[in-house]
Amino acid sequence: MKAKPLDNPYSPPKSDLSAVRRERAQHPDEVSIEGAENPERVPAISPIGTTMPRHMAAIIDSVLAAFLGVLAAKQLSDDWPVAQGICVFITYLAYFQIFEMLLSATPGKFLMGLKIIGYDGKKCSTRQILVRTLFRLLEVNPFLFGAIPAAARIIMTRDKQRFGDKFADTVVVFR
Repeated sequence: MKAKPLDNPYSPPKSDLSAVRRERAQHPDEVSIEGAENPERVPAISPIGTTMPRHMAAIIDSVLAAFLGVLAAKQLSDDWPVAQGICVFITYLAYFQIFEMLLSATPGKFLMGLKIIGYDGKKCSTRQILVRTLFRLLEVNPFLFGAIPAAARIIMTRDKQRFGDKFADTVVVFR
C-alpha cells in the first residue's frame, strides 16, 4: 500500500492563494509586502523556529571568529597595525566562508542544530556561500548598526532570511 504524501504545513492553503490572486487582480498598482509577491514559492525545508537558535549561533560565531582574527593578527608585528586590522577582517570573513563551504554550518550553527541549504533544499554552492559572507559586511558591521539589520530581517520575514540569504537564495534550517 502506497503512503499518501503529507501536505507541507508551511505552504499556504490553496484557497488563500486564490484570494491573493483575486486581490492582486483588483489592485494591480499596489505594492505588495515581503513574501506576498510569490506566496507559492516556499523553501524546500521550513525555517520556522530557527530564529532564536540562529541568533545564539551568531553570538557564538562572532566571538570565535573575532578570537581567531585577533590570534592571527598577533602573529604579525605590532609595528604593522593596519596589516593586523586587515588580518582580523580577512580571518573573520574566512571563518564563515570556509566552515559554511565545507560543513554547511559554522561551529555556532552546528552547536544550535542548524545548517544552511539552498532554497530548493540542496547543498549550497560556493557562490551562494560567498554571497552570504560578503553581505555580512553590510548586515553585521559594527560601524553600520552592528547585527541589527540582519536580526530584524530574520525576525520580520516569512522565510527567516537576512539579506545575504535572500540574495544567495538560501535558508537556515534545523539539521
